[in-house]
Amino acid sequence: MTMSSAQPQTGFSLGETVGTTNGPGLVLRSIDEERLFRESQFGQRVLGAIDAASRALEDENAALLAELTDREEELTELRDTLDAEEFRAQAEAFDQRAEMIRQGQAQKLARFSQFEESERRRFFAQTEDVLRQVLEEQGAQILIASGAVIVGVPEMDMTDATIAAIDAAIGDGGAPPFPLTLP
Repeated sequence: MTMSSAQPQTGFSLGETVGTTNGPGLVLRSIDEERLFRESQFGQRVLGAIDAASRALEDENAALLAELTDREEELTELRDTLDAEEFRAQAEAFDQRAEMIRQGQAQKLARFSQFEESERRRFFAQTEDVLRQVLEEQGAQILIASGAVIVGVPEMDMTDATIAAIDAAIGDGGAPPFPLTLP
């Protein structure tokens, strides 16, 4: 059985036209979404804010650890001088404080992920028109994630051109609606 030239193709060549052999084809381009975010001015601002906040949290954690270690050593020394009930009360208060600190620090760490995810959503919402514009400038109609490409040619990737266009259009994106701050 032979295929008629009017039947749709069952495969396609990435970076080239796709469609029926008699009709108009579609041009594919790919983009590395992670690189697009990470290397854009917007992404660099976000990642820089997270890095600075991470360093501040590490410093805070070190100070809290030193404080808790000192208190633990103090309790160890007091163990022989306090009656059992008083020691137990102080030890329980210490444990509760240590757990409260752990939970608070974990919440701060989770805030980093929430901030990054929120800013990624804002980034991709703000860049949709730019993506369409670059796609059109490249004469393409379909944009796919580069991770979905099994075989392709380097020319089909438009990440570099899109980063430049996004930087020109939105820069670093300005102040986030919910800045990353540590209480």
